[in-house]
Amino acid sequence: MKFIRQVGLKMLEEVSGLLKKRLKGKRFGLIGVGNSFRMDDGAGPRLIELLAGKVSFPLVDASEVPENYSSWIIKKALDVVIFVDAVGFDGEPGEVRFIPIDDLMVSASSTHRLSLHFMIKYMKQQWSGEAILIGIQPARTDLENELSPAVGESVKRLAKIFIEIDSRVQ
Repeated sequence: MKFIRQVGLKMLEEVSGLLKKRLKGKRFGLIGVGNSFRMDDGAGPRLIELLAGKVSFPLVDASEVPENYSSWIIKKALDVVIFVDAVGFDGEPGEVRFIPIDDLMVSASSTHRLSLHFMIKYMKQQWSGEAILIGIQPARTDLENELSPAVGESVKRLAKIFIEIDSRVQ
């Protein structure tokens, strides 16, 4: 999958720094996208599961239908919405990249019914917030409900980052 102005960050510390900078003083929410029964495609929902009850910002497990939550995003009037999803960008399994959704090419392949690009384009008619995609390179997407070790470790580290960000905001 190719991205326009791709921002590839291999180190979770860099992702953490960018998130802290982008989220400072802003109201934000986190949406996990993916199929929990297809191994690493379930990275987004697994992150939401790990954060449930541990953070004060809104969390949504959108499964494979993030478009079903577009009206929720608009009504919440959040400054920033962060989507977390397994994204094939030819990186190392478990590699995390911080990707502005507006930079996704329209033709980018997705396992979801409506691409995030089109969903955000639609929402921008009624919402002025910023959308961010945190992509995690999957190792496998077989029919199984466990994450691969590399992706599982990245999801756990992302959970720690979001818990730390939340503790600084409160």
